[in-house]
Amino acid sequence: MVAIPNDQLAAMNDYNRAKDWVKRNVSIYNFNGGVNIKYVAVGNEPFLTSYNGSFINLTFPALQNIQNALNEAGLGDSIKATVPLNADVYNSPDDQPYPSAGRFRSDISDLMSQIIQLLNKNNAPFTVNIYPFLSLYGNDNFPINYAFFDGASQPIVDKSTGIQYTNVFDANFDTLVTALKTVGFGEMTIIVGEVGWPTDGDKSAL
Repeated sequence: MVAIPNDQLAAMNDYNRAKDWVKRNVSIYNFNGGVNIKYVAVGNEPFLTSYNGSFINLTFPALQNIQNALNEAGLGDSIKATVPLNADVYNSPDDQPYPSAGRFRSDISDLMSQIIQLLNKNNAPFTVNIYPFLSLYGNDNFPINYAFFDGASQPIVDKSTGIQYTNVFDANFDTLVTALKTVGFGEMTIIVGEVGWPTDGDKSAL
């Protein structure tokens, strides 16, 4: 995967610049024995609430231009444009805090539908970064065992499906699956782009 940083999304809204980027960063390496590029990451977590909407209007046009440029270069069948998104683009309502109630964030729900439709049209995956550590970081009462795959002492049960969740990663992933189902794309391929735990710098670092 090669990446376009967020600060270049505005430039990628110009199709000629998007074509030039693909030529210089993808096409030139696409030869027998070259670099095995499968994906182009268009931005990284551009809809984080901490960005205050800075990239809201830039991401979809950039994604569209890069995928179209890949297609025009004859690379679209093997190289897909995608947007690595933070897990905060979806959630469950407070009165139904379960994966089966997953939905996309209300302020970007229409935009997410646009992006998902474009990904689906080009057989591109949905890419998400899931960090269980952030659940603990944001809530001192979060059960630390639930952040790991070892299994929580008390599983969380989804009241709608009866599914038991022993770790937050699985619950988070299924919340995304439900959100995708809600907009009609429950079978879309999902890639987990980033996952991890800090080794230093926090009281819960390992």
